[in-house]
Amino acid sequence: MILSVDAKNAALQGIANKLNEGTNSVLSLFIGETLAAEIALLNPVQASIANAVMTFKVPPKALAIASGVPTAAKILDASGTLIATLDVATELTLDKAQIYQGGYVTLTALTMGV
Repeated sequence: MILSVDAKNAALQGIANKLNEGTNSVLSLFIGETLAAEIALLNPVQASIANAVMTFKVPPKALAIASGVPTAAKILDASGTLIATLDVATELTLDKAQIYQGGYVTLTALTMGV
């Protein structure tokens, strides 16, 4: 199946709608299997949806609970349901390459494409 850009944008809007339900959805960052930080996403989450890419609003920083280089990221809705697993290397940008326990984790960019 090949979707049109309009259809992809509609799919991303559906994901945004799901993430905007209830209280804040969460971006969970992992180092291996260890949860390193949870960043509460803003509501609404999307800054824009265009050309099959959703750009998220940049959320506030969060405290890290583990140290290391992030290897995985997951977006959970307000109920804790997994919505997406992201590629740490291409879909999000942190202010530092490594996370340090007790330090702040600052997300500077987050996108999701279909």
